[in-house]
Amino acid sequence: MDDAVLLPSSKHQKLSGEQIFGEGIDIISSLSDNVLHHIISFLSTEDSIRTSILSRRWQYLWTSISDINLDVNSYLSGRRNDTDKKNDQCPMGQTFLDFVDRVLHLHDASDIKRLHLNIDGPVSSSRLSSWISVAVRHNVQELDLNLPGRTQFLLPRCLFTCESLLVFRLFMDYFLKAPSFIYFSSLKTLAFHSLTFSDDESTQNLFSNCPVLEELTLTYCGWKKMKTLTISIPTLKRLTIDDDPMWSDAADVLSCVVKIYTPNLIDLKFTSNLKIHFHLCELSSIVNAYINLLYEDMLQPDVYPRVIGVLRGICNVKRLTVSEDTVLSILDVENIVECLPTFHNMTDLELNAEFRSSFTEILINLLEKSPQLEFLDFAWGFDPDDIHDHNVDLMLERVPSHCSVKEFSLSCFEGKPIEMHFLKFLLKNATLLESMTLYSGPALSEDLEKEVEVQNQLRAFPRGSESCTIELL
Repeated sequence: MDDAVLLPSSKHQKLSGEQIFGEGIDIISSLSDNVLHHIISFLSTEDSIRTSILSRRWQYLWTSISDINLDVNSYLSGRRNDTDKKNDQCPMGQTFLDFVDRVLHLHDASDIKRLHLNIDGPVSSSRLSSWISVAVRHNVQELDLNLPGRTQFLLPRCLFTCESLLVFRLFMDYFLKAPSFIYFSSLKTLAFHSLTFSDDESTQNLFSNCPVLEELTLTYCGWKKMKTLTISIPTLKRLTIDDDPMWSDAADVLSCVVKIYTPNLIDLKFTSNLKIHFHLCELSSIVNAYINLLYEDMLQPDVYPRVIGVLRGICNVKRLTVSEDTVLSILDVENIVECLPTFHNMTDLELNAEFRSSFTEILINLLEKSPQLEFLDFAWGFDPDDIHDHNVDLMLERVPSHCSVKEFSLSCFEGKPIEMHFLKFLLKNATLLESMTLYSGPALSEDLEKEVEVQNQLRAFPRGSESCTIELL
């Protein structure tokens, strides 16, 4: 007879269970430290500490957690839900600071891989320095600091020479005071948000002493009383600059020039009103770029040559996305045909805005200046309030000297006259066009009769490429 697994009766199962629990056998606590540490790693920092009350076996396990998230908001939320109201008599902010002290200063000798610290309230510079120093001593790899606004902190010197640090993010709405000696030997990701650079030399040292940096993000940063800054990082692959219009309106930042030399940069996200003069130099390896030039904030005519400077700086890009403000900024540049650079490597162009009839001249120029362009995408469709076909009619009279587009995509397609004018132009003049994909908007998709009429019109348009297929989705 084959071996069989005999399942105990439900009564026997119940008795066995009673015996186990009656004997007080704690199966989880009998696991190895490595397994228990792994279990704790799935808990929040607060819940990890709460495990200390389970038994003596668990009392100090939390002191070895490697991913520490100290967020005042989640801490206070947990306190409000706590049934024990006794500790609520203490000031919440002070209780949180004591909580941070306990977590960091009682940590055992093991490494801290990640420390996220979000403070919303007064804290002394010495106390903050002690916390950061603990993280550095424990070989922190990722440090994320969100500090109270409008408060001056002197960050500890040991932070700026930390050999283990791979990722450093700093949100601090105040001036950054960095030491004279800085060297981030292992840092690969650096992100600054809302802080202000005010000293040429220390800022220069900061960006010059990250020998393996691959990703840099500067969001809403100020450049006060600075003349020239050179960011030369040969290893940089990803750069994000989101300029703060409020800072750039100040008189003492208008003369600031930031020169960026990143020959191995692959991805660029650039948002600015160009009141601060950014020089994008030697971006020979750039693949992806998103350019958003804040048109409404460009109040001075001398800003517009900088628009062309940005475009020339990214002329080697392969895939380019431009915003509506960027197109409007280009429109205001005098002699745009002569000034516009040639994008020799660009294969993809995405318009991250609703296309207007006034954009047609710029589009013609871009088509002529992009000899390798294969994919053209109007990601937001056409402006629904633009009913002026005059500019599009003029466009039909001017044929670009070169149009290499193979794929065209249009979103929010409604079959309006201005859209049909443009599609007629493109089908006639894009001799290499292979596919046209039209994503219909709600008005067209819900009107079957109109949809059939549009499809018939599209089929009747003359085509420069007989192999082109049109798909209405």
